[in-house]
Amino acid sequence: MGHGKYLSLEEARKLGKLKEFAKQHPSKADRGRFERLLDAMTRSSPEAGQTSDAGPSEGCNETQTRPGTLKDADG
Repeated sequence: MGHGKYLSLEEARKLGKLKEFAKQHPSKADRGRFERLLDAMTRSSPEAGQTSDAGPSEGCNETQTRPGTLKDADG
């Protein structure tokens, strides 16, 4: 243990002492609140499908370039 009496997470991983690290650093989290948040983040809803309207680019399968930014192939 390098820094004081507590293991760092990196040291615990390297030394295979994750259980000791967990004992030294007890969780202060609200498990119920975390699970509700995780559930809300992973739940699928109809309005979560598409983030924006495709508009003029709908059906386009190539890269679009703004008008006037390409030179003619003729030179």
